[in-house]
Amino acid sequence: MPIKFSTCLERNFLFAQWSGVVTFEQILEVFDAYRNDVHYVPGRAEFVDLSEVDDLDVNFRLMQSLLREVNNQAPGVQVKTHTVIYAPNDVIFGLARMYETLAELAEGIEVYAFTDESEALAHAGLPYDTIAEMQASERFAPATPRERAIPAEQAQQHGMSARR
Repeated sequence: MPIKFSTCLERNFLFAQWSGVVTFEQILEVFDAYRNDVHYVPGRAEFVDLSEVDDLDVNFRLMQSLLREVNNQAPGVQVKTHTVIYAPNDVIFGLARMYETLAELAEGIEVYAFTDESEALAHAGLPYDTIAEMQASERFAPATPRERAIPAEQAQQHGMSARR
């Protein structure tokens, strides 16, 4: 999967690393996995590293759709999520800035895009000059899916509880 995420519980932020060619469908799939992660908290700060992305297969319309999805993570509740994006590639940074601009026009997620690694980390309130230094210094909880409930009658048929 070209998108991986983990959670720094001590500093209360999500760290996501994207790599290779990333499609809109993959972004939605990972966002769904994030919302179903045991460490998920609506509004938790995010640091997104796009330094290894070769291509981001999205357009203006898809970014608007993604923004609606993100801002609807807790239906009926406005969730403010502080998101810092590090994108040193000019084209990827341009897409990140488009997302930042769209976010400014909507209520909810607050996006800040940077081409400079240390500036991005500083804006996120992280006391490191490089992502490698942050990864070596912080403890991250890996993505861990919540147990999904299965129908009670199906569980009884198989002699198990309603949770797997």
